[in-house]
Amino acid sequence: MVDLKRDVWFVVAFFATFFLVDCSDGNGLINGDNGSPEDLEAIDAPLYVYEILAERTAADSAGIDILDLLSEPRVEQLLMNHVPEEVAVVQAKYEAAAAFGVDSVQLATDSGAVMLAVSAMVQNRASKEETQNFIRNLGEDLKGDGVWSDPNWKIRIADWVVGLDSSWRYNDVRNNAAPYYGGNVPYFEKYMRAFFPIAYGFEPCGASNAGKVTYVNQGQSVYFANDYNHADHSRVRFICDANGFQWRTANAIEKDTAGFGAGEYDREVREGQVNHDSYYIYEAAKGAWRVATPQEADGFTDIVDVYANLKSSEKVVFIIRHSERTNDTGPNGHLTDNGKKYARDLGARIAKVGAEDFYFGYSGYTRTYETCEGIALGKGQLNYTIEALPYMDGAWYVKDADKANAYVDSDGGGWVVYSKYGFTGAYPDAFYDLEARSEQLLKDEILANIASMKRVNVMCTHDYLVVPLLAYTTDGHANVRYYEKYRWVNYMAGVAMIISADGSVRYIPVKGLESGTM
Repeated sequence: MVDLKRDVWFVVAFFATFFLVDCSDGNGLINGDNGSPEDLEAIDAPLYVYEILAERTAADSAGIDILDLLSEPRVEQLLMNHVPEEVAVVQAKYEAAAAFGVDSVQLATDSGAVMLAVSAMVQNRASKEETQNFIRNLGEDLKGDGVWSDPNWKIRIADWVVGLDSSWRYNDVRNNAAPYYGGNVPYFEKYMRAFFPIAYGFEPCGASNAGKVTYVNQGQSVYFANDYNHADHSRVRFICDANGFQWRTANAIEKDTAGFGAGEYDREVREGQVNHDSYYIYEAAKGAWRVATPQEADGFTDIVDVYANLKSSEKVVFIIRHSERTNDTGPNGHLTDNGKKYARDLGARIAKVGAEDFYFGYSGYTRTYETCEGIALGKGQLNYTIEALPYMDGAWYVKDADKANAYVDSDGGGWVVYSKYGFTGAYPDAFYDLEARSEQLLKDEILANIASMKRVNVMCTHDYLVVPLLAYTTDGHANVRYYEKYRWVNYMAGVAMIISADGSVRYIPVKGLESGTM
């Protein structure tokens, strides 16, 4: 017959000769960063439990382990129900172990690790008095039917275990217990890791759901989230690890790219699913997502980089928003001094790559003319003309100006309305069909006249044209959904239309400043 007390008796006996000094208040686990468990206070577990067991052993002159202590009320109940004592003791102990997700085989074959894990969880971050009270309360909970029915305590312990798991602070528990195991501490961590998914109600982790990422929907938990993408309460998420098939806390890229699958195109940038201020870029060659650099995060490529990588057989049309403007939004409004400098600086950076002359076109508004002029002067191009292009007008997509303006007044402003139109097709009575109108601009106006332009062409327009065009040319992936994400196209950002020798066209979001969005 297996002696379930054998593996922990020497711990209690040894501990009975020691005096424990409590060196922390045992109060803390979670820091204030949305329930993030990365900062933990001092961990005393399972030392208070060992002290309680030692005191009990000294009083009764008999060895006792934590499951014995927890199962005592249940044994009394079973005896009252006329269950034979030997059967009652074993049954109650198995039921106490099951409350922590441990089965009878694990208890019989790995009792040392089980006892350490349960002892640590019983104490968690509680004081000695709180630990004693919990042992009594849990014992009474188990008494009637052998089932632990208090979800609040389960979740409190699970939250504590997750804190250990997130920063691998299991070593603190291991170091606390090491003297009482002769330095040979068993692998108890797996039982603690197995407990929190039970408390949170996760499905079992196995081959069928390996790699799945989920969240805690138990409102009592500090890691509670309203849904997977909701980060107001906690950003902690959990993944079914294919190595060992156990749930663990997911790292940033695991939780933020969950469900992404393959990117729609190379170097596609997406916002994190949980950390909405983090961005990830898809590398088609590797078939994987990685963390985007700050420059990559907005999904826009520098105009200079696009120009530098343009093949000799290719042509490009940069359709960009004007530089920084004054508060005068009318047709005669000018650029600010900074706006003029930004345009000249972009031209100077372009000049370091090549000296060829560019074609310039503008919408007819003063600020778009000044942007083209600043780029030309900055690159040192003396022989330039700037042609007025009616199709670069900011109202290109507007079908009914009165209705569009009414929506702007009623629905939160132009940035909301124009981005919502571009990305969702809203306001069809005020705007043209996005695809048809975009194709008309790109094919009937620009491509139809490309022969009369140069190899490199710059067309300066307005944000109300650029945002819908970005939505169309990126198939809805451009990060300028102001109505949803409060991001808008920056000055001198827009679309590069690259025409290959065979007539095929590709589009790249581009920026003339450090960021493509604002």
